Amino acid sequence: MSLKSFVKDDLWRVNYIYPFAKKHLADEKGRFDLARHILGAYKNIHRVKGEKPRSVGGDIKALLEQVEVDIPEGGFVYFIDEHRTVALPGNVFNNMTVDYEKLLVQGFHERLGDAAGDDEYGRQIGLVAEGLGNLAGRIVAALKESKHPDKEKRIAEFENMLDGPAKGFEEALQRTMFFNQVMWQTRHRLNGFGHMDWFLDPYYQKDMASGKITEADVDRMLDDFYRKLSQYSYYKADALVGDIGQIIVLGGLKEDGTYFCSKLTEQIMRAQARARVPDPKTILRVSAKMPEGLMEAAVECLESATGSPMFANDDVIVPLLRDFGYEKEDAYNYCVSACWEPFVVGKSFEQNNMATYDFSAAFDRLMGDLDGIRSFEDMVERYITLNDEVFRDFLENIREWKWARDPFVSFLTDGCNDQRKDVSEGGAKYNSYGVTTVALANVVDSLLNIRRLVFEEKKYTLQQLAETRKKDFEGEESLLRFCRENRHFGRDDREALDLVDRITKKQAEVAMQFKNKFGGTVKFGLSSPGYNAACKKMPGDFSGRKAGDPYNTHISCTAAGYTEVVNFSGQLDYGCQRFNGNVVDFFVSPDFLKQNRDKFVMFMMLAIRQGFFEMQMNVMDSRTLIDAKAHPERYPGLIVRVWGMSAYFNELPESYQDLLIERAVAAERTK
Repeated sequence: MSLKSFVKDDLWRVNYIYPFAKKHLADEKGRFDLARHILGAYKNIHRVKGEKPRSVGGDIKALLEQVEVDIPEGGFVYFIDEHRTVALPGNVFNNMTVDYEKLLVQGFHERLGDAAGDDEYGRQIGLVAEGLGNLAGRIVAALKESKHPDKEKRIAEFENMLDGPAKGFEEALQRTMFFNQVMWQTRHRLNGFGHMDWFLDPYYQKDMASGKITEADVDRMLDDFYRKLSQYSYYKADALVGDIGQIIVLGGLKEDGTYFCSKLTEQIMRAQARARVPDPKTILRVSAKMPEGLMEAAVECLESATGSPMFANDDVIVPLLRDFGYEKEDAYNYCVSACWEPFVVGKSFEQNNMATYDFSAAFDRLMGDLDGIRSFEDMVERYITLNDEVFRDFLENIREWKWARDPFVSFLTDGCNDQRKDVSEGGAKYNSYGVTTVALANVVDSLLNIRRLVFEEKKYTLQQLAETRKKDFEGEESLLRFCRENRHFGRDDREALDLVDRITKKQAEVAMQFKNKFGGTVKFGLSSPGYNAACKKMPGDFSGRKAGDPYNTHISCTAAGYTEVVNFSGQLDYGCQRFNGNVVDFFVSPDFLKQNRDKFVMFMMLAIRQGFFEMQMNVMDSRTLIDAKAHPERYPGLIVRVWGMSAYFNELPESYQDLLIERAVAAERTK
């Protein structure tokens, strides 16, 4: 069997694992072994021949009874058996965060009393509890036989793992890691940690006040936390190595209107910078009410060049969540699903990264249906009508997705226990879907460039442009250059802003009419990981793209500086259904940031007031990236920000490396 045939049916893995293995391993056997190692955990180890299939709870119980326990030489206990998992029937819940706080303030068995029962719902959770008890007990037994320097402390923590509240900061952190480990082991992907400074701060403050721990102790614990969580990157990876989704949310507005942060907020953020690993990543919820000192610390952490923290603007996001229908408490408690999509932890089923919608699909139809277009307004109206049709068809494809039963996640999700209803059946409080989008910038630039070329300067007819596009601009280098030099999206361009809002407003009206089988609707945003994947089979357009070239990255513009892009983003309308992640993305050179840190802090505080939705950046220069591509051995630890994740530059496919270099060069021209 060839490696390619081995991975061909595993979704994205044919697109990533094979090129990665081919790039880094010379012989076919080595490539095959690597792929088998990565994919091994996806094989169902429990369905033994002749054995009747177990229930989902029974499968999870059996899994947790069989995973191999691996006690580290010191620090927190955290391990994943990469060769064992469960194969749940249906789509597994990914891109989400369970409510770890519930497991800290009350032991699993204590909480089980609220959900226990003789019905099938309670029986499934009971089976999971048995599996958790077995795993915790085996860890205790292994600790007793180990040479772990703090084994008595760890034994006490695991003996209490399911029975009572966490007794302090260190135990709370260990418990969070244990249940996070269970989420990964049971095949969930892109598992966030939620609002860690919020739910850990009571333990932190109490232990600090009593003298039980010091700031140095906390730094040591957090360093071990990041070191342990950065392991198993191949097992955890989703679309690329580095696409892991272990997002930690920090800071943010509280329901009473005050801004929450503490010393722990800063310590977690600095620990991430110190670790210099791509994952876990941090998102800092920001507001005009935040202390400027916290922003200063965040900017310092950006200099570590790990891509963290990313910034989410509460002054924009919270009101949008309230307008959509989230209760006030829930809106203020939002975290993210994976990279950036707002998500209410412990109350939501919402799958916010179900699929990627491509705005260029309707543009492709437009260029093949030009009859009757006499004006720019005709063309825009035709595009919007076609886009609405394409979007409706797109939504029909996700309407009836079947979801795997999930007793563990259901147990930790409000609404499920009361209704005796699994999350897969609509038991959660919030049940909407979420999708991401690509290519809106390319469509807007194309439409506005066509207006000038056809309707204003009359250099071409629409049919001539359509034929040129079919030939992928062969012999029309001057036209391609004109399009590349005339960017509108991301600039101080009122017409581009109005066109974006006009297109997305109509699409939001379509989204509002959509209902999934749980009664929820659908949200969308203007950011997606698909900008360098969905483009591969699409023809070029009049934003300067040739066939297969990458789409615009999130909310960005290679012809504009970051101040202009931020101003543009702050004027977009994200209301109605349009808040499923809208990320400003740009490059900043390390030297510039170092020499202008105070000014950059001021810029960030002003940008919050300007109204950006979310923001991320690469603190990197083109010279470093170019040299890293040519001499990867010199840069084994070079980290870059890619869509909503960070990754080692050397592990990225060449197309992503080239795109990052191109964007870094453009940023240095426009700063």
